[in-house]
Amino acid sequence: MYGISPFILIILPLLFQLVYGRKSIGESISLKFGTVSLISFILQVVLSIAACYIASYNFTESLEGRPYRCGMGILGIIVLVFLLTIILLIVIIVQYFIKRSYEK
Repeated sequence: MYGISPFILIILPLLFQLVYGRKSIGESISLKFGTVSLISFILQVVLSIAACYIASYNFTESLEGRPYRCGMGILGIIVLVFLLTIILLIVIIVQYFIKRSYEK
């Protein structure tokens, strides 16, 4: 379970933005679009930090007492975090322009 949980934590804010951002644009929920975007961005930061800690813990547990460890797995997760943060920002910008076009 711990092996896949960092990846799930990293993807959750993007899924939140896609689902609730669309509902916010259609005004089927009471949250405003700016609030949904702010929540998803804060979640991205917090859950990314949690995912890195969980991945580090998993790597430490997999060592089984050996003194050395490879950090390339952590580096891969950090790169994935940056990639998904950029994708999240692109989704927020696209949804903002969609919202603006509906208001005209």
